[in-house]
Amino acid sequence: MNNQNNYNNYPESNEPEYRGRRFRDGGNDAYYEEEDNFDVTPKSTYRPRQNVQQGYYPPSQPQNYDRRAPQNYDYGQNYGNPRQQYPQGYGRNDGYGDGYDNINARRRQRIQYDERYNEYYDDRRSNRRNQQSVRRKPQKKRTSTGIIVVRVIAILLLIAGLAIVGVKVYNYIDDKLSHNRLAALSQDLEQLYATNNDFFGWLKIEDTVVDYPVMHTPYENEKYLHMDFDGNYSESGELFMDAQCDPNGYHYLIYGHHMFNGSMFGSLPKYEDEDYFKEHSKIRFDTRSEQAEYEIFAVFYSKVYDDSEDVFKYYNCPNLNDEGTYNYYVENVKALSIYDTGITPQYGERIITLSTCNYHTDDGRFVVAARKIQ
Repeated sequence: MNNQNNYNNYPESNEPEYRGRRFRDGGNDAYYEEEDNFDVTPKSTYRPRQNVQQGYYPPSQPQNYDRRAPQNYDYGQNYGNPRQQYPQGYGRNDGYGDGYDNINARRRQRIQYDERYNEYYDDRRSNRRNQQSVRRKPQKKRTSTGIIVVRVIAILLLIAGLAIVGVKVYNYIDDKLSHNRLAALSQDLEQLYATNNDFFGWLKIEDTVVDYPVMHTPYENEKYLHMDFDGNYSESGELFMDAQCDPNGYHYLIYGHHMFNGSMFGSLPKYEDEDYFKEHSKIRFDTRSEQAEYEIFAVFYSKVYDDSEDVFKYYNCPNLNDEGTYNYYVENVKALSIYDTGITPQYGERIITLSTCNYHTDDGRFVVAARKIQ
């Protein structure tokens, strides 16, 4: 074996402290590295720097691989061989065996590559966003025939409801205009009677909307339930007196609609408040034969009862010409009154009873009774 390549042949007896330490060259002075645990190279086998030719050790020389600088060898295609010397002007040698025209060419190539890379991935990102937007676009759901039918029915019902409301509003306006026209003739009762022979009298309560004609048809009790003074259809109709009432008797039982807009007898339930009663306690009712004022003596709730029920039914007493019936009526009406007015009619004093529908119960009624002031 060649002793020049044997790095462990240093005799242990000569320098035992160097075993296990690697020999280093720190310039011109040789030294041992304390922490390196490699083979020990004796001084006798170390080749001085002046023996290095062309920047490398010949293969026949002992090689200290720790001293070798990277620039002394070609790490490209000729690894471990001496670095190639390119002719001047051929290209730049970077120590790795790659010959480029110049540094600017490398930069241009890198820039072009970056541009192509960015352009490619920008297109990829754009396509991905487009695909996501397409995927996220809500798809139109097919509407079933049943849903379409329900929607059509709902639309038709809505249109019908709006039409009904429109007709009612139109009727309210038309009725108001008609009553305003009649109110201008309220002082000329004969002219009203000449226009319509069913006209009986004019009823008015000051500071209220009650200011209407009263009709009387002994042959047809509810003729004016939905008919106006001129004989046309009307939602509110006209006030009318019970057909069994005696025009010359002691009781005038008058009916009227409880309209939601407050017209006709829609304001009567306000008499539930005693203060309202005190402010509107007088009723004016003029007929062709007399002009009279009445004062309220009772306000009460009632209803339309079954024929089999044994209770007081005010609407069954349209004629109070009999004294016993008169007193029976007054006694029961006073008993039903919401508050005591302190007034009790006496037989022979004419009574007017104003009746309208009310919604406190099924077939409910609200009633105001007044006696004629002598």
